[in-house]
Amino acid sequence: MDKAPIEIRECVVAASVGGRRLQGDLYLPQRAVENGHPAVVLVYGGSWRSGEPSQQKVYGLALAKAGFVCLATEHRFSTAAQWPAQLEDVATAVRWLRAHAKAFDIDSERIAISGNSSGGHLALMVTAAAESLSSAQQEYWGEFSNRVSAVCAFYPPTQLSPLDAVNGDDTVRCLLGAEATAADHDAASPLSFASQPWPPTLLLSGTADDRVPVEQTYQMHKALEAAGNTVELHTFAGQGHAFDGDREMARVCAAILVNFFQRYV
Repeated sequence: MDKAPIEIRECVVAASVGGRRLQGDLYLPQRAVENGHPAVVLVYGGSWRSGEPSQQKVYGLALAKAGFVCLATEHRFSTAAQWPAQLEDVATAVRWLRAHAKAFDIDSERIAISGNSSGGHLALMVTAAAESLSSAQQEYWGEFSNRVSAVCAFYPPTQLSPLDAVNGDDTVRCLLGAEATAADHDAASPLSFASQPWPPTLLLSGTADDRVPVEQTYQMHKALEAAGNTVELHTFAGQGHAFDGDREMARVCAAILVNFFQRYV
């Protein structure tokens, strides 16, 4: 698998919103397949206000070598655009892949999503939104579906309301706005939607995460499982937030991610 040839196209433009071009890095497997490649949207972390597609390179490479087309996508930062701009942008990336299925030999029925930290939150929220984004939120490629076949979230915020207090900052306040209510926090939290039908879901967290407590991942896993959804949980003892920044841990996580998507996408 490690020797499988791939092509990387950087700075591919998926849309232009709010005065900003949404770009991404495209990872393309070079071997032909009979019925089209499965595809994955990859979403970086950064507290919704920083980050870049290159953060997802280890996963883009691993998945492309396994035969997946991958788009590591940008989104507008919360410092420039409040929620739900970030949700809209990541959903646009899903639709972009579906719109360009023929060009990149993608099976449009087999598109998944994965993200880390705030990107994991966005991956889960795009999954929750599925077909529910309004036409106003589908300016680009709106005739195509936001639906995903499977989702992976690394150490994701699943309940936004307690996070600023936990971290002693204004990350969620910046995302949702100073006037956000408890209902607004719930509407932007994946846990609020876990009782509905979900595609197969992979959750990964470190047990010593002091930024997004592992209890948030446990709660999401429990709620998805209670609703009869297929969900797989991997916890890493003693590991903190963004533990896959370590090269060896990233390789372990990439293998888990590839295996999961090979089974369910």
